[in-house]
Amino acid sequence: MRRLVLVRHGKAVASRSRVVGHLDRPLSQAGARAVADLAASWRGPIPDLLVASDLRRAADSARLLADHLGVAAQIDPRLRELSFGQWEGMTWEQVHRRDASLLAAWSQRWWDVAPPAGETFEELSRRVLAWFADCRRRGADVVVAVVHGGSLRALLSGLVGVPRGKLFELRLDFSRVTSIEVGARSCRLAFLNHERFEP
Repeated sequence: MRRLVLVRHGKAVASRSRVVGHLDRPLSQAGARAVADLAASWRGPIPDLLVASDLRRAADSARLLADHLGVAAQIDPRLRELSFGQWEGMTWEQVHRRDASLLAAWSQRWWDVAPPAGETFEELSRRVLAWFADCRRRGADVVVAVVHGGSLRALLSGLVGVPRGKLFELRLDFSRVTSIEVGARSCRLAFLNHERFEP
């Protein structure tokens, strides 16, 4: 693999202020338009492989890209967002009222503390990096992956070494593109959170 292009999915329906991890929300109309605009502006290479999380907001975004790029989208559930377990679908205010102490513990140590019946960031990282290792063995030169905010941060941390404490300082908007150059021994961030892909 020479280049890994990461696209954050478009905005989902009814997701504002809610806990949306594995909760399977479709793209909103605005989210679909933004991904379609990204697809129309694509100036990068045609990927050898286009893959997405199986959650609808990512899978539907990938299909919009696939229609433009002429490459079939493949699905891999390892690219899913973090599982928030029992908090899925709740507003953050509801979580605070119900589980204030658990939310405080998770907020302070989100990398190794899981929401009730959910997963830790370390567990998320292991599965997305396992996907990357498998994908690299397949020999594709350019890979486009449609991912979520959490899985995108996990890949940036694991592949280019963004420190854990800096991950949530990164701006990673919906329907934006991040590109990683993949070398034999290391990876390098080419660009972050662009409105379009232009090599």
